[in-house]
Amino acid sequence: MDSRVLVGAGEFMKALSQRAIKAENTFYVQAMTFEGDVAGELLIDLMINSPAKDKRLIVDSFSKVVVSDHFVFGTRYVKDSEFRAEVKNTQKLIKKARANGVQVKFVNPTWPLMMRYPLRNHKKMMIVDGETSFIGGINFSDHNFGWQDMMVEIRDVSLAKTLVDDFLNTWNRHNHSKKVKCESGDLYLMNGRKSQTLYKELFSLIQEAESSVTVISPYVSEPLLNILSQTSQRGVDVKIISPRENNKGLFYNFLISKCTQASFILKHHPGMFHLKAILIDDKKMVFGSSNFDLISYYFEQEVVLVSEESELVDDFKSQVLVPMEDESVEYTPSETSKSIKSEMIMAFLHLFCRVASSTILSPRS
Repeated sequence: MDSRVLVGAGEFMKALSQRAIKAENTFYVQAMTFEGDVAGELLIDLMINSPAKDKRLIVDSFSKVVVSDHFVFGTRYVKDSEFRAEVKNTQKLIKKARANGVQVKFVNPTWPLMMRYPLRNHKKMMIVDGETSFIGGINFSDHNFGWQDMMVEIRDVSLAKTLVDDFLNTWNRHNHSKKVKCESGDLYLMNGRKSQTLYKELFSLIQEAESSVTVISPYVSEPLLNILSQTSQRGVDVKIISPRENNKGLFYNFLISKCTQASFILKHHPGMFHLKAILIDDKKMVFGSSNFDLISYYFEQEVVLVSEESELVDDFKSQVLVPMEDESVEYTPSETSKSIKSEMIMAFLHLFCRVASSTILSPRS
C-alpha cells in the first residue's frame, strides 16, 4: 500500500491527471460541487481524454441550485451577467461530457420548494481502475480550488473495491451506512442520522485520546464540539484550527462562544480553508469529506477514513499540520455579543436538525 497527502487543487489535479490518463478500465469521480468555470472545465476535459472504458461522474443536485455559493434562481442571476454565464456553462459542460462518452448522474434531488435541500451527498472521492483512490475535501469549482484543502491518494485495492461498490450504489440511488476494515485503515461510509452508531464509534476515538487531539475544519459544531470539550476537561490537549475568514460566519462566532466556556485552544488560520482532518495522539489520522458538523451528522452522506499508517501521518503533519499551526494565531476572548447570538441560533438549528432528520428529512438508504 502507498499513500500521500496532496495539498491544494494544483497538486491534486496533477496527481489525478497522472492516474486518469493511464486508466484502462474505470475512472469514477464523485463530488458535491461541480461548476462551469476553469475547475469544471479541467475535470471534464480530463475525463473525456482519459482512455478508461467506463467513465462516470456523480454530482450532488446542490450544483443544480447553487453556483459560486449563490442560488441560481436568486437576484444575482438577473443582475450579474458573469454569474449567468457560469450557470449556463455548467449545463453546457455536462452536455459536453455526456456527448463524449462520460456518464453523468445527479443525485439527491432537492425537490420542489427546496424541501429536501439539507439532504446532500457530501462525498468527494475518485477511483481509478479499482486500484487508486482519492479521498478528501476538494470540489470542482474555482472558489473551492482557491481555498486551502487536501486530498489523499491511496493505492489500496481493498479500499478501492469498497469505494467502487459505494459509488455504484450511489449511482443506483442507494446509500450505505457501514464501516469496512481495509488495508489502509477503517473506512466509514456515513448516511446522516442513520449512522449515529458509526459516529458514536468514530467519536469514541477522541474520547479515548491519551494526550492530544487536533481538529482542522471550518465548520466544527455539535455534537463533536461537546465531545472535544469533555476530552479537554480530563487533561487532554485539544486544539481546533478554524479559518479567520469563514465563508459561514455562524460557525466562526459559535466557536468563539464555546471557546470562552471550554478549556480547548482555538486557533484562527488566515483566510479561508476547506480542509478537514483530525489527528489523535499524534498517530491516528481521521480525514475525508465530513466537516464534523451537525449538518453532516444529521443529514449528509460522507466518506471518512481512519488511518494509523505512520508515513501518511508524518506526511500530513509536515505538509499540513505544522505549517497551519505556524500560520495560525490563538484566539483570546473579546467578541461576545455576536458569539452569544450565534449560540442561540446554533441551539435552534441543532434542535431543528435533530427533529427533522428523524421525521420529514430522514436520510434515505
